[in-house]
Amino acid sequence: MEPRQKPGSVHSNGVEKSPRAPTGRANLSLVRLALFDLDTTLVDRAEGFRRWVWEFCAEHRLTETDAEWLIAADDRGRADRATFFKNLRERFDLQEPDLEDAYRERHPVLVPTTPGVLTGLPRLRAAGWRIGVLGEGEAQLSTLLCTGIAGLVDGWALAGPDGLSTSDPKLLQLVAERCETTLDDAWLIAAGIERARSAGLRTVRVGPDRDTAAAIALLLDS
Repeated sequence: MEPRQKPGSVHSNGVEKSPRAPTGRANLSLVRLALFDLDTTLVDRAEGFRRWVWEFCAEHRLTETDAEWLIAADDRGRADRATFFKNLRERFDLQEPDLEDAYRERHPVLVPTTPGVLTGLPRLRAAGWRIGVLGEGEAQLSTLLCTGIAGLVDGWALAGPDGLSTSDPKLLQLVAERCETTLDDAWLIAAGIERARSAGLRTVRVGPDRDTAAAIALLLDS
């Protein structure tokens, strides 16, 4: 395994490092762990929802304005699904009892991976990294399976189904255990990295200036 870089505060390449990260030659044998948030980092949930909206509108002969209402009502995935579908039925006077079940079955199929994920994750594993995924809600298990990501990682932990909240540091510990390693040499790759900093993890922030493919490249070069 390649020796890892000496920890510091922030490297010139933009990779943030926690001052609590362990140092010393004895740690060179540690397995490195890359933890990815599922939404926005490994998959584009918003694009998947837009695809579902257009299918739904075509099936029910709804308008572009109706599609915009559906996207706004979704609130970037934050809206409670039961409330969302209650409001949907009332607005469009729909009586089908299985609308929510049909959505839960169809939406994960429509969610695309972000560019570079399906090729980048195997490269990380080939370089000796363990890979874990953090998500929220039962529906994200379907997304992991439908996108093929489940077969490219070592484990995952989902807030809610695993009995923990997204802010609970035990969620990080759980995914590390499922990847059969520890958090001693772990990195979080996500749009929001605050929980990782408080847990002493190294971080790579994904955003407009760095996509997931670039983040994976940084890990491979670290």
